[in-house]
Amino acid sequence: MKFSACTWPLLLVLAAAPASASGSRTAAEADASDEPLLVYTAPLRQVTLSSDFRLADAEDLAEYDNPAAAEPSKTVRTEKTARASEEETAELLRFIKESGFHALQEEYGAKAQERHYAYIIAVRDGDREKRVTYRSSPDAAPRPEAFARAETRILEFTQKAFASNKGE
Repeated sequence: MKFSACTWPLLLVLAAAPASASGSRTAAEADASDEPLLVYTAPLRQVTLSSDFRLADAEDLAEYDNPAAAEPSKTVRTEKTARASEEETAELLRFIKESGFHALQEEYGAKAQERHYAYIIAVRDGDREKRVTYRSSPDAAPRPEAFARAETRILEFTQKAFASNKGE
């Protein structure tokens, strides 16, 4: 499974890549450092954590000329980047692993053909990859506890990283 912003519009990905002994990186290693370790995708938001500890947070803000309109009159995209610490990244990944996230099924909530808002968490843990989608709708069952805890921790991690590191 390959993580991609095109296939997962709003995802957070976190991955760690080993450095070469000489300290220089090959083209393949440089490409691998951009591989996401953690991706969180929600309506109007995407958070991505790369193996080189680069954290990207893209958020769309919809503006409405008419408050009753279904379609926004304007959408403004904000994008922020920061560096996450290796220690806090490892702690986040450990929390997700210990929360039972990897034992979850691939999909929860509304059926794919029903109207819904998709929330996706994708995590890479070494060679192991896990992607879980929760489709929110009024009639859908609540998020699984492990998904909800991982989502909350990811958003807290992102907020803390940007509070302590004003960007690149």
